[in-house]
Amino acid sequence: METIKLSADELLKIAQYAFVRMDGAWFLALAKRQGVQAAWDMDVEAWTHFSYVFGKYLRKNVIPDPVWPEGFLSALEVLGEVLGIAGRSVEVKDGVIVVRVTDCQTQKAIAKAGVADCGIVTVQTYQGLARGLFGEDAAVEAVHTKNLNRGDGVCEVVVRRPQAS
Repeated sequence: METIKLSADELLKIAQYAFVRMDGAWFLALAKRQGVQAAWDMDVEAWTHFSYVFGKYLRKNVIPDPVWPEGFLSALEVLGEVLGIAGRSVEVKDGVIVVRVTDCQTQKAIAKAGVADCGIVTVQTYQGLARGLFGEDAAVEAVHTKNLNRGDGVCEVVVRRPQAS
């Protein structure tokens, strides 16, 4: 039997494909059994938890001393690579981050299935990532202002840290 040798790039592409498809398969299976609303509720819970744990992992292994906004931007870069988000631009002004995405594997899979809207979990994902990266009490406001699945030309999320009082 011949052993397949894959490059790191080939393995990453396979992992990206598998991650997005597993997320979708899980959602669709739950929606079929429990209904779309129950699937959304659980998807939000899953992404909230995943992003927090992922942020903690990044802090421990990749970004040991994160500073706003640079540390968060680095974490978004890693998450974007993991999820296969190719068409992404980021703008930072006065500590406010605007993320725009035009090419996203998750969005494409959701559009194909026709039962979901990734914007529902984007906000929780960004908030969880920040809490994992900066500490459980780190507050981040994230607003999904535009959405490809709702006919906009781009997904857009505005992220900011509220001023401490």
